[in-house]
Amino acid sequence: MTDDPELARSLADGRDHYPVPFLQNLIDNGEGWQSESELGQAIVKALEDGTCVLGPVAHRDYHGGHVPARSEVAAGAKGSLDYANRLRAERGAPQLVENGDGTVSEAK
Repeated sequence: MTDDPELARSLADGRDHYPVPFLQNLIDNGEGWQSESELGQAIVKALEDGTCVLGPVAHRDYHGGHVPARSEVAAGAKGSLDYANRLRAERGAPQLVENGDGTVSEAK
């Protein structure tokens, strides 16, 4: 058992072997969109549940489809900081903030 709610949720979701910073890095650099495997599914789930957000730049996915940058989606839309932070607030998780270099991290 863990006292860390984010880790406990990750374990419950089956993402225990994919730490959040790892997933967010794969989203940010575009490598995560090149996979149709369990890893790709974990990334999609992390966006859907607000664990992660879209990256600072757009990318192409495995099939050549456009994956938008955070700036290309409306505030409150899936993949945006507003969306992720609303879901994070509902479960008592730390909010995400955008750093100067476009990366995101949990607020301290």
